[in-house]
Amino acid sequence: MPNPQSKTKKPLIEAETLSLNDWLSHVLVPKHERTYQIIDYQFPTDEHRDEFLDKIYTFSENQVRDLLRNFLVPSGSLGTDHLMRHSIHDLAPAKLAQLIEENEFIRRLTEPPFLPWEGITWILDLLPHYPRKTLDVLDGFFMAHCQTLPDGRIHGLSDAEAIIRRRYLHCDNPRESLLSLGPEEFEYLVGALFEHMGYQVAVTQTSRDGGVDVEAKRDDPGGRVFVLIQCKRYEKAVGVQTIRELRGVVARKQANKGIVVATSNFTLPAKQEASENAMIELIDFVSLNKWGCPRFCVNGG
Repeated sequence: MPNPQSKTKKPLIEAETLSLNDWLSHVLVPKHERTYQIIDYQFPTDEHRDEFLDKIYTFSENQVRDLLRNFLVPSGSLGTDHLMRHSIHDLAPAKLAQLIEENEFIRRLTEPPFLPWEGITWILDLLPHYPRKTLDVLDGFFMAHCQTLPDGRIHGLSDAEAIIRRRYLHCDNPRESLLSLGPEEFEYLVGALFEHMGYQVAVTQTSRDGGVDVEAKRDDPGGRVFVLIQCKRYEKAVGVQTIRELRGVVARKQANKGIVVATSNFTLPAKQEASENAMIELIDFVSLNKWGCPRFCVNGG
């Protein structure tokens, strides 16, 4: 059996300092052939991610698939599993037995052969013909394991989703696709995105919305979260008055947060107003695009 400490003897390459092409030249080498360690389960920085997505059609299909294979969770075990197994075994026997009975991941984590991860690399067999189904599987995998995945793997799954969306869903101009929607269609689209994240969503009636287009509620461990959302299908930047109006509605309705979702960006005064109030969040087109809104729009969710 290989010595698990032998991996630590390999030199670590600082991936954040490399150009995209240099990083790819190291990451696309098969793992068993590497004489070094490097971050390969996610893009090292947002800049690497954005550059790759901008150039995605310049890469071969094999290169894209090899990168996705790194980002997707493999079958077997991950480096943090032993920490989770140790913390679980500190539980009372009755509680541990209950967890094992209710959760298949915990069962695999605590019972021989101690290989808790049933990997997701098989979704590559759905590409390139079934990208929407591929994304649905990714979403389901994340929902099942978001409490147990290491942060790096969570970021890697997000990066994989961005690659699949850009490479295989062929949305050449996502902003134009959003602007082609009617105002109510855009509101229902934003509502669907929040519903996708586990919220109970209500799109308000136009005549009685009080400056709010979508109300979203979700029960989290710390209590119920109540979010009020304004949807701005604008070509021009959203101004500060919108932020002030939403802030007043959030206070009046005692919501946890107010969010403005826009197909454009925000003026500097609007950003400053939001930065001074922790209960207000701004989502511009760049964030919306990474969030997946054009995928829902162009491909029907």
